[in-house]
Amino acid sequence: MILGKVVGTVWATRKSPRLDRLKLVLVKPACWYQPSHDVDVLVAVDQVGARAGQDVLVCVGQPGRWMAGDQRCPIEASVCAIVDNIELAPPAPHKGATRI
Repeated sequence: MILGKVVGTVWATRKSPRLDRLKLVLVKPACWYQPSHDVDVLVAVDQVGARAGQDVLVCVGQPGRWMAGDQRCPIEASVCAIVDNIELAPPAPHKGATRI
């Protein structure tokens, strides 16, 4: 999964018939499980109604096609959730470390 922010919308008048009635958005990844990829933004299908500026979770690969409900869809990424809040735990102190 990718945590990111919707930064725009993609409009395509000519596309695969399997993509008809599917909204395409641009997502800028913030946290990604594969940081070696040099990607500024990615295109994802949005069926949850995300708007520009909202934080979202994006699933990639097969789960992205599950979100569309059609395994034959030419989809690599789908928005699966709009994020309401992110809470990070404070970092744990290292063993043997002394606090000053």
